[in-house]
Amino acid sequence: MAVRLARLVLLLFLFANLTGCWDLREAEQTAIVVGFGIDRREDGAIQLVVQTVRPQTVGAAGGGGGSDQPSYHNWYATGATLFDAVRNLALQCPNQFFWSHNQVIIISERLARQGVREVLDFLERDPEFKQSTWLLVARQQSIADILEAGESNRQPPAKALADIINLRQRVAKYAVVNLGDFYQLLESPGQEPHTAGVTFFEGIMKPKEQIAKTVAQASKIFEQHVIDTAVFRGDRLVGWLNPTESRGLLWIKGEVQEGLVVTSYQNKKIVFEILHSTAKIKPQVLDGRLVIKIDIKTHCNLAEASPGIYKLDEAVKKQLEQLVAAQIKQEVMAAVSRCQELNSDAPGFAGAVHRSMPGTWQQGLAEQWPEMFPQLAVQVTVQPVIQGLGLTTTSLNPGQKYR
Repeated sequence: MAVRLARLVLLLFLFANLTGCWDLREAEQTAIVVGFGIDRREDGAIQLVVQTVRPQTVGAAGGGGGSDQPSYHNWYATGATLFDAVRNLALQCPNQFFWSHNQVIIISERLARQGVREVLDFLERDPEFKQSTWLLVARQQSIADILEAGESNRQPPAKALADIINLRQRVAKYAVVNLGDFYQLLESPGQEPHTAGVTFFEGIMKPKEQIAKTVAQASKIFEQHVIDTAVFRGDRLVGWLNPTESRGLLWIKGEVQEGLVVTSYQNKKIVFEILHSTAKIKPQVLDGRLVIKIDIKTHCNLAEASPGIYKLDEAVKKQLEQLVAAQIKQEVMAAVSRCQELNSDAPGFAGAVHRSMPGTWQQGLAEQWPEMFPQLAVQVTVQPVIQGLGLTTTSLNPGQKYR
């Protein structure tokens, strides 16, 4: 009996000491990373800006003490490589950095034009860096300034950037990818990488202490702006697509699921809300020449019509659908022309040719592609469907009778 009791006590002792997580990190000893930026100095060293969440003090959530402190802290480090710079953060921060909650990675335009493969190698190997993290390029701006921009201290600027990107479908004016997708594009023989740019501008938001002053007198706060699309050739940035060209690229990839099409009818503005779209790339050989055909289908609703548009019957709907098709085609061709000018196959035409004509691709077309792509013939077909006109079949015309 005594032996069995001793065994039971021993088992209870072992269970008590085996509970818990082997990799447990205490919150007060952890610096939670929400965003960071990577730049290369003129001497070749890697410069790192890491943004961590500042723990709330007691009473901060309820508007008490500590509420005026920023919700984040930026750490700076340099090193011969990215990993070296990350380890050098320990020279100034007493806590261990926790990277799994990171929201965005920002690469400077200077580094992007020099090539990103070297710094991305470490991010791909280390399991703490999530593949779903958004990747951005700082367009002609300091990463440190971007990670300081924001209207208030309520949330870290890196988190605000992630929130902006999560609403990207509402405007569809830049093509952003996450870290994992960028890796795939970089390693794919049939498509060049691309992602969105980020900058900041001087806003008119006023600090609380200057709320009584006029807008002109108040010190302005820099606001973040996710805009344009960075286009690569291999791992090097070669140029930018503006918002129109960026949406053209999204049309080609079938990634325009929301947004607006603004066009003119009878010299009056008319606006359509995009509901969804699909796209197919069909390479064909016509008269011995390779032609890329792009078929786009989209559904939309009439959202706005300028005063003076009295009748919107079926005949008018057909005319409006033609206007929508022409606008979308114009955006697509703007993207194609710009990518051909940069000789960057961001639309992925090579991949489409490889999939549909694998034999032809392997028999020398792959080697000729850098010379063929800038001169490639592209044909665009758009099939829009206007599903609804809203709650009225005419525009608002105060004091006028409907015709």
